[in-house]
Amino acid sequence: MGSMASGLPKDIVQRLVDAEREPIRKLEAHKKDEEGRLKLVQDLSTKVNEISGSLKELTSFRNFRDLMATNSKPDLMDVSVDKTLAEPGSYQIEVMQLAGQSSMMSNGFADPNQTEVGAGYFSYELPSGESKEVYIDPDNSTLNGIAKVINGRRDLDLNAIVVDDGTGSDSPFRLIVTHKKTGEASDAEFPNFYFVDGDEDFSMDKERPALNSKLRVNGFEVEFEGNKITTLLPGVTFDLKDAAPGKEFTVGIKEDTKSIKGKIEAMVTKLNEVLTFIQNQNKLDKDSNTRNTLGGDVTLQTLEYKVRQLVTTPIQTEFGGMRMADVGVQFARTGLLDLKSEKLEKAMSENFDAVSQFFVGMEDGGDGFATRLEATVKGMTKDEGIVRSRVDGIKRRIKDIDDQIENKERQIERTEQNLKEKFAKLEGTIANMRAQQASVAGLGGGGPLPGLG
Repeated sequence: MGSMASGLPKDIVQRLVDAEREPIRKLEAHKKDEEGRLKLVQDLSTKVNEISGSLKELTSFRNFRDLMATNSKPDLMDVSVDKTLAEPGSYQIEVMQLAGQSSMMSNGFADPNQTEVGAGYFSYELPSGESKEVYIDPDNSTLNGIAKVINGRRDLDLNAIVVDDGTGSDSPFRLIVTHKKTGEASDAEFPNFYFVDGDEDFSMDKERPALNSKLRVNGFEVEFEGNKITTLLPGVTFDLKDAAPGKEFTVGIKEDTKSIKGKIEAMVTKLNEVLTFIQNQNKLDKDSNTRNTLGGDVTLQTLEYKVRQLVTTPIQTEFGGMRMADVGVQFARTGLLDLKSEKLEKAMSENFDAVSQFFVGMEDGGDGFATRLEATVKGMTKDEGIVRSRVDGIKRRIKDIDDQIENKERQIERTEQNLKEKFAKLEGTIANMRAQQASVAGLGGGGPLPGLG
């Protein structure tokens, strides 16, 4: 305001306005506390929602049960399991014979790139009666040329290679032609070869028929066209690697308790994260600032009560009532859940159906622990749920504080303008009076005006 004729401080308006802002500072401090609580409740909401993610594998029998294969002869076959289709069982297996492809080997030639067999064709026949012919032009009349032509035609289902038979003879190079499909149903025969004007005659030296794979399963012989077998047991794939006639071994399909335990551990971990959060918020002492914590909050009390109630309440199965403690999960002295792996694995090995019904219910989506917990989580986090309501309530209070601050700011802005106008008028009035006093004094008048001496 420049020089003050009244003698008041230059920042008198600023001081008065600053005093008017004290309620705003209190509102801002209150807002900060509410924002701190909001963050905590949002963190809690996230942790509660994450429980649902850990329950996806525990609310249906198909997802709960994992199966694994045990194979005492992994050098003879690989076994994989589709848990949605397979059933537990034990089987005695003997790999009698691998499936094979039909093939032929030509007579020997001195050079795979120079020695020509001539132009012409050869044919082969399939069990279905289908016959195919392969034509060889003069530009491809060597062994490597024939192989190139065969491999360039995908419709033939043939594969050709040129090999050195290793005999050390003058004509060691031979063409081997193999049908790509295994099994007797795909057996290809090579009856005809017609080539003219070649350096050497071309003929079939050896032929091998296609073979089915043969197994004995629990003493009974079965055959398949390939070495990858998917139709022997539902949901089980056998990849045969070698044959061992007369050597029987065991393949088992059983529950993968380690994998299932991992799913239950994941759920327990998420529950403990929520319980730990509640414990940390309830750790209050004389130095605790209760304005921005959730200690004693009804939301925490309700949530902890519901978790404890679920853990301790028995759930009915076809084999009787069971509690979490029966599957190795119970509260420790720390107030958190403790999973006893050995007890859980023992429970699953003794009565897997009872354990699965405890978590899922007696039918999919039934009244099991996981389905109850999922319903509890959804109930607390839906729009009218206690967690969601707590979040929305704090957000409304923050908005109300923002509205109050905005209104106060507008009031202070008007007050500041009024004060400036009043002090400006005051300064103007005093300045005029001083000017009048100076004018009177210049005319030889008396002393100063009253109050302005």
